[in-house]
Amino acid sequence: MNQCNCKRMFLCAWRGFLRWLTDARLIIVLCICVFLYSFVTEPLMANARLMDEPINLFEPFIATLNSGMVLLVVPLGFLALISDYPVIDGSSIFYIFRIGRRNWLYGQVLQMLMMVASYILAMFAASVAGAISYSFIGRNWSLVATNFTSKFPEQRKNFGVLLLPENLYNQMTLPVALVESTLLVAAYLFSVGMILLAFTVAKRKAAGMIVCGLLIVLGSIFCSSHTKMMWIFPMSHSIVWMHYTEFLREPVFPLLYSALYFAAVVLTALLLCIVLLKRFDYHVISLEAQA
Repeated sequence: MNQCNCKRMFLCAWRGFLRWLTDARLIIVLCICVFLYSFVTEPLMANARLMDEPINLFEPFIATLNSGMVLLVVPLGFLALISDYPVIDGSSIFYIFRIGRRNWLYGQVLQMLMMVASYILAMFAASVAGAISYSFIGRNWSLVATNFTSKFPEQRKNFGVLLLPENLYNQMTLPVALVESTLLVAAYLFSVGMILLAFTVAKRKAAGMIVCGLLIVLGSIFCSSHTKMMWIFPMSHSIVWMHYTEFLREPVFPLLYSALYFAAVVLTALLLCIVLLKRFDYHVISLEAQA
């Protein structure tokens, strides 16, 4: 194997990222953006208009990253977008031989980071765009988030209220919720991508798609049931409010453990890739891609 070369890794990642950005399947992002506006931003804005109080501009994005339904649709959409990742076609064999196997592998990891970051950025833009006209920017939660049920007790089951549960604003400040939610969801999506990469290197890409899909769907089911089994799946670890009760400071599940969970998944997948890399026959895979 060739020695690692940072420039080659970056160029490999950038080449794959640009190819991904021009893929026709990126229309899925537009569909998800429309879904986020309808499912998250609009219910929060409806509550803001009813209460005649602006919301914090970042609250729709935080709600997006903490909704169980959204975190079923968003990872499935991401999985569909990366379904051909890593791309290996007829011309790939020459490119991979030229840059080296390790550079190609680490380039794929870097590309996944780029794809996750851009996907999160698209989610952010879709969530906050519809709230700009009636929002403020600050470090505090809005009165719409914290006092809506006090003013409208009959609206306690209002969907906009459920998007920002008490477990969030009672347990942490808005900046902390924003940062932790973003990092955990990014780790969730990155873990899915790394699992798919590991299965591809093991020449079991179809099985990898099935495993990733099952992890997402089963994770959503177990999160809905609120059983201890949910902590087996990555989805529960990505939702910040599920780590806390509504009022007590004692965490249900420490965030540090969730960070270690994602680190373990990513490192295990990466180590499997490195071990299997020597036996990875690019020529055979590229011929299969042409078939």
